[in-house]
Amino acid sequence: MRSLLIPKLLKQLRLLLDGNNIFYYTLLVFCAFLPFQFALNPYSGIDLAVIRILIPIMFLIWLFITPKNKLLLFKLNWITYLLGIFLILASISLFFSPNLSWSMRKLFFPLSIAPLYFLAATILNNIHKQKKAFFFLVSGATILALVGIIQFISQFIFGVDRVSLFLSTHIAPFFLGKTFATAVFTYPSWLINSDGTTYMRAVAIFPDPHMLSYYLGMLIPFSIALWATANSHKKWLLFSIISLIIADILTFTRGGYLALIAGGLIILPLVSIKTAKKILAGAVIFVCLFIIAPHNPVTSRLSSSFDVQEGSNQARLSNWQQAIALIKKHPFGVGIGGYSLAIKPQATYREPIYAHNAYLDIAAELGLIAAAVFIGILLFAFKNFWNLSKNEQFFIAGVASITIFATHSLVENPLYSLHVLPLFLIILALSTLKHTHEETTNPK
Repeated sequence: MRSLLIPKLLKQLRLLLDGNNIFYYTLLVFCAFLPFQFALNPYSGIDLAVIRILIPIMFLIWLFITPKNKLLLFKLNWITYLLGIFLILASISLFFSPNLSWSMRKLFFPLSIAPLYFLAATILNNIHKQKKAFFFLVSGATILALVGIIQFISQFIFGVDRVSLFLSTHIAPFFLGKTFATAVFTYPSWLINSDGTTYMRAVAIFPDPHMLSYYLGMLIPFSIALWATANSHKKWLLFSIISLIIADILTFTRGGYLALIAGGLIILPLVSIKTAKKILAGAVIFVCLFIIAPHNPVTSRLSSSFDVQEGSNQARLSNWQQAIALIKKHPFGVGIGGYSLAIKPQATYREPIYAHNAYLDIAAELGLIAAAVFIGILLFAFKNFWNLSKNEQFFIAGVASITIFATHSLVENPLYSLHVLPLFLIILALSTLKHTHEETTNPK
């Protein structure tokens, strides 16, 4: 018996130590860990998120190992080309920079995260691995959502001030870094006022509710797709769906609300009439419940999205006008990281001066060509997911997720988020992968 067991264990060990399996399992751990990354402080005033170390290390090891296995290093497709062009244009924009040091710091961010796209595009090479990776992403996001829900509820037990102080003192410096955390507290977006009552929005361990809404919103479609196509873990996935939606709502992010609506509507032509009716009925019931609920800040936040006289809406309109004027003056951009200095020459590095629109931010800093390239990336990803969904319903989630990202980006810029950019790159990689008919519907 032992003589049979030992060779079997050795065989399993060899399979585990195979280069492809190591990278695959490492990527799964990475997907679950993504929302919980923490920051290092190697020097005073410098925060270095651990993810910005892990991704380049994984990528360099992968480059060293993959040629031995004769794997295709880079998937050649339109998204890869456009992503490469976008990064080149970002690098060229250094020549227009008013502050080269700032621009170099800003450029190193996407360059350190971008290799994740190539890793995911190579490793997730069949439907089983694709679903499993997103099962880990959704599971990690579910725990994150629970943290956000608990944080939101705790303000009614301990008070807004005590919860805010606890997060700013004990949580944010560890996960965000001391310097970044200080900037977050200097320009806070954690609180809202609704009908004279101040609420603390769900932020969990993220720097602000907007990025949390991005992260959860982009994964809600995948949680639904996994639940609909899985034969196991159904209860956990249903719990995930509910948790992600509730936490996203508690961010009180209007752009996130509108993005979810857009993501739900865009997939109606891809689903059956019966499913479409269920989506519409669920949406109507959901909206009605919020409308009839007394003293409901969610309804007031959503309705205020269309009020051009509302303070934050007026500020955004002003920001957009300011960005458009800058783009007209500098059609080739003012250099990556140079937007704040172009608007306010005495601005500090972490002062949150931006257009509150990803497309305008890109056009203002990198130029109109770069903005067109970025839109092209989104359009190709959308088209790829749309075509893939005709053979595999799981990819309908990709259509919705890209729509949610693109819609929310009309009022925010997530491209420098340590959480959203990696997730976006993984989703982009998924859109480039051809569906294989390997039988595996279970994200075990």
